Amino acid sequence: MIIRSRGEKIFDVINVFIMIVFAALFIIPALLMICSSFTATRELTLYGYSLIIRKFSLEYYKSIFGMESNQFVLSLGNSVFVSGLTTFFMVLTTSFFAYAITRKQMKFKKILSFYLIIPMLFSGGTIPYYLIVNGLGLMNSLWAIILPGSVSAWYILLVKNFFSSLSESLNEAAEIEGASNFQVLFHITLPLGFPIIATIILYTAVGTWNDWFQASIFLDSNHYNLWPLQAFVRRLQDSDEFLKSYFGNTSLNFNGIRTAAVILSLIPIIMVYPFVQRFFIEGTMVGSVKE
Repeated sequence: MIIRSRGEKIFDVINVFIMIVFAALFIIPALLMICSSFTATRELTLYGYSLIIRKFSLEYYKSIFGMESNQFVLSLGNSVFVSGLTTFFMVLTTSFFAYAITRKQMKFKKILSFYLIIPMLFSGGTIPYYLIVNGLGLMNSLWAIILPGSVSAWYILLVKNFFSSLSESLNEAAEIEGASNFQVLFHITLPLGFPIIATIILYTAVGTWNDWFQASIFLDSNHYNLWPLQAFVRRLQDSDEFLKSYFGNTSLNFNGIRTAAVILSLIPIIMVYPFVQRFFIEGTMVGSVKE
């Protein structure tokens, strides 16, 4: 039996208390939003946000799915398309680049590795970014969001470190048997490296799903039909006039509509997390440390 000192016990108590406080700071606002989204308009207007649902109602959710031009569902589809395609391209570009610079026979791999560090340290900023996207003719299209988010220098280095930790003898044995680089990558390296790939999938999917800034600068007001969900939800939060343009002179409480929209926008990405969570810690720790 391990005997703990008085100082260690005090530290544990303080640590638990601090964690409870921080958990409450995150959980209580979320519960307030959930409860208010299920509270009837009259009760929400009279009593405001509350952890008690005084009168249960689904009217806000019904109004969102029944809104003019079905914009919410359209934006939801745009987000699924953008997040799915961006994540797929990110895994593809990251895996190819990381695998290439871990191969012994790859020429100039040190130069390529050093080249990856440059965009991690220096950024051209928003204006050059906008000019490049505009110059490529991607404005007012979903490709303006998908293509720039399909590669990351940091993710490449993370995956490269993970691939470097794998046994090189497996690759060499496969090559002796006549396997090509693509076969080695897809049949040996990627299956063994799935924890780090799952981590990249989670990071990219969450980051892309929650992003509203790209749409706000690359999609103008004449292309609301292309807006991803978070950009649309943020617009609902910012402007009563924008909200009225879709819901008209409704008697519903606008704050109830906003909270319901936020809750709905969180559900899809929350559903993805459990499938990759068990690989998350392993992939992050192994991929970030190179022995």
